[in-house]
Amino acid sequence: MKRIIIVTHITVILATYTSPFWLDYRLIIVGILAYYLQLLIFGGCVLSLKQFDGQKQTFHEWYLRKLGFSPNPAKLRFILDFVIPPCLLIAAVVIQR
Repeated sequence: MKRIIIVTHITVILATYTSPFWLDYRLIIVGILAYYLQLLIFGGCVLSLKQFDGQKQTFHEWYLRKLGFSPNPAKLRFILDFVIPPCLLIAAVVIQR
C-alpha cells in the first residue's frame, strides 16, 4: 500500500510541476484552490497523512531526507504552500498567453 501511495505522490507532484505546459491556467487555479481546501479541511496533504500515518511530514521533506538533505520543515512547508502554487500559476499564464 505504501508503494502505491509513493508512486501516486510522485505522479501527482510531477503532473503539478509540469502543469503550466499542458493544463489551462484556469484549471490550475482550481487545482490550487483544491490544494488549499485540502490543507484547510485535513490539515495537510491527504496522501502524506496516509503515507506517514497522520504525522505532520511532507513527501518532499521525506524524500529530501532520503537523498541526504536536512530541510527545515517550516521553511519547506512555506515554500510548498505559498511560493510554488503562485509560481506555477504565473508560469502558466506567461506560457499560455
